[in-house]
Formats: sequence, C-alpha cells, structure tokens
Amino acid sequence: MNTIAQVFRAAARPAVTIIFAATIAEVVTRGIDAPQWFLTLSSAVILWWFGERTVTHIKDKKKEDTNASTTT
Repeated sequence: MNTIAQVFRAAARPAVTIIFAATIAEVVTRGIDAPQWFLTLSSAVILWWFGERTVTHIKDKKKEDTNASTTT
C-alpha cells in the first residue's frame, strides 16, 4: 500500500471514530433524534474497524506462536 495512503488511513480512522462515538454519546445522553442512517452507518463503521483490528491481532498472534514453536 502507498505510504501516503497508509498515513492518511492511520490519521483518519481515529478521527472519524472519535467523531462518530462523540455524536452517538451526545444522542444518547441528551435524547436527540439523530437520523437512523447516521446511527446505522456510524455503528457499522466502528464495528467493522474494531473487528478488522481484532482479526489482524489474532492472525499476528498465531504467526508469533507458530514462529516461536518452530524455533524451539
């Protein structure tokens, strides 16, 4: 992947997640009627990103375990 794209992705993900999470928190605490499409989109994006990070972490952990068992 292009280095510029990686930097942009690394910077954009946390910013978008914070914006979505803050907006959802505001909607919940103040009882604001937010558009359903926004809540659906933001929830899906946050779940997708955390799911992707979890899967990547599990894969990396398995690789580490496999490498450790083959070297001993």
